[in-house]
Amino acid sequence: MAIANLDKNCRVETGEDDEELLQLVQGNIEQRSIVLLDIPIGGCVHGRNFRPVDKALTHQGIWIQPVSTAQDRGKRLKRYIRNLIHGKDLVVQEIYPYAIYKFLAYLKDNGLLPRLGMDKFDALLEDGFRRFVPPKYKREREKGKRLEKMKYLYSLLTDSSIGLKFSTPLDYPDSSYTLNELNSLADKYDACLGAIVGICWAKRNPYAWIAGDPNSGEILLLADGWLKGGLEAKGTQVRRENALSNC
Repeated sequence: MAIANLDKNCRVETGEDDEELLQLVQGNIEQRSIVLLDIPIGGCVHGRNFRPVDKALTHQGIWIQPVSTAQDRGKRLKRYIRNLIHGKDLVVQEIYPYAIYKFLAYLKDNGLLPRLGMDKFDALLEDGFRRFVPPKYKREREKGKRLEKMKYLYSLLTDSSIGLKFSTPLDYPDSSYTLNELNSLADKYDACLGAIVGICWAKRNPYAWIAGDPNSGEILLLADGWLKGGLEAKGTQVRRENALSNC
């Protein structure tokens, strides 16, 4: 697992388990911090694989893993993190890197990525987004093919239109990596995807939204007019708010 810490630049660090993850968070937390977790937090009910927000996203072509595997881990991590920084204001919010990745990859492949930085909310996606499948950088077993797919994601994360700046250069996937090392690198890339949506949210980018609600489950994501409308048509609340408004 990995954490992307953002100050002026992005710094990616790794940990072996939840304990090390919490230590990294504790070492980087500040007043009015935003902590984004790639794990279901709210709405995880025993015996239920998908929450309303998960079903709505799946209908729009964003496939979600069953939340039953997470159990109460996200809720426990959120509680532990809040206890770590007792007396400090912060937000702990759920994200889903694949949703961010698919949105950005679709924009990149259609020459629309520069639109993300414009202070204008528009419909950038269309029905073909449901069928669009970006390179699967985690599931490919053949090393050569996996390297190519991870190179695609590297090019996305370092695209100047996104503007993600790193304290040290982001690791580039090459043939010297073992498959286990590529797994670790994929975790780092996931953390960077979270950093992108976190920056957009903190800067009030018009494409940063929260879908769902705290009781049944909510996810911070990037959405345009098409995706927002599709989620709302399925009864999912999609709202924009100040990232630190609920501190």
